[in-house]
Amino acid sequence: MEKISYEKSVARLEEIVEKLENGNLSLEEMMKLYEEGTALAVKCAKSLDAAQLKISELSAEKGEDE
Repeated sequence: MEKISYEKSVARLEEIVEKLENGNLSLEEMMKLYEEGTALAVKCAKSLDAAQLKISELSAEKGEDE
């Protein structure tokens, strides 16, 4: 999967959900979108985990400085 920002990933994921909810797709199209959406959801979760870890590290460093 290409490198895209977290924000663009979320926007694309929202588009996919909307298309899947409308249900006007073939089974093949739905499966392709579901696969893409699942990969995007994993990517977003990893990005959030990394951000949370970074914030925790920065908070710990700040606490050590005081």
